[in-house]
Amino acid sequence: MSDERPAEPATVEGAVVETETAAHPVVRPSVIVLRADQEEFDHKQLSTLNLISPGLASAPRGHLAMFFHYCVRTGLDPFARQIYMIGRTNWKAADNPDEPEKTWTIQTGIDGFRTVAHRAAARAGQSISYEDTVYYDSEGNAHDVWLSKAYPAAVKVTVVRGTARFPFIARWDEFAPTYYDRKQGAYVVAKMWQQMPAHMLRKCAEAGSLRMAAPQDLSGVYVDEEMERTDAEAVVREAEEATRRLREAAGLEAGDGDDKDEPADGPAAAAQDASAAKPAPKKRARPAKKSAVAPPQDADVDSGEAPTPAKRAPRKRAAANRRAAS
Repeated sequence: MSDERPAEPATVEGAVVETETAAHPVVRPSVIVLRADQEEFDHKQLSTLNLISPGLASAPRGHLAMFFHYCVRTGLDPFARQIYMIGRTNWKAADNPDEPEKTWTIQTGIDGFRTVAHRAAARAGQSISYEDTVYYDSEGNAHDVWLSKAYPAAVKVTVVRGTARFPFIARWDEFAPTYYDRKQGAYVVAKMWQQMPAHMLRKCAEAGSLRMAAPQDLSGVYVDEEMERTDAEAVVREAEEATRRLREAAGLEAGDGDDKDEPADGPAAAAQDASAAKPAPKKRARPAKKSAVAPPQDADVDSGEAPTPAKRAPRKRAAANRRAAS
């Protein structure tokens, strides 16, 4: 037996520091990791999430509690961008004061969807598998592989959980996002959907099929591709609203509820009244013919009527008079 006392743990300013070895490394949890004893996000976690999704810190507490619940239920890490909550402007709030100003949607990538679905099936002692993907053209013809340069009209994905089949068909007109291009003067498809139309539409079909296969874990969660159309419509709506406000400010279009039979108010109406009050322009007088007698000095040359020409003086017959006198 050795008389040497065991080495005491190293101390720093009175705090005990655990010694770390290569065989037994000490894993220290991050300050933003979700803990088992938590019931909601703390201040540091909300500050970090606000960097990932700007505006999330201003979300109602009830929505944040729901988001926390989805993170715990799905097992996805919000700080690794596996799952996040996005707020979008609610256009119904302009007409209905009971509507919230923003609607909040919980989103994830397709990989997160697959992870959650496989975990749910594993807990039930089942497995997740897929049938062959089917692509459809505009005529309804089915294709195993999409090789056309045109956009597919629809994509069908079937997820098999255990012995149950869950087919889902995603149509191009329902999911493809479009926006207004000023240079072309028309609505065009978003860039990623132009480059990979079959791949993007297949993600939407797979997400819908996985949601049916694992509704308890994926209900209320959407993949990014499913929400891109909503984002595109929001951008178009904001542009239309800005254009309408500018036109109203410039007086190019009347506001709602204006009566066309009544005189309008504003700069346009004032200009119209001013033009109506002006007297009719005077006609330019024709120049008078030259006469031997000059017009009187007090003649009104500015009047709207032409001056009366002076009568020509009778000619004197000087030659006849001289002959008579002789």
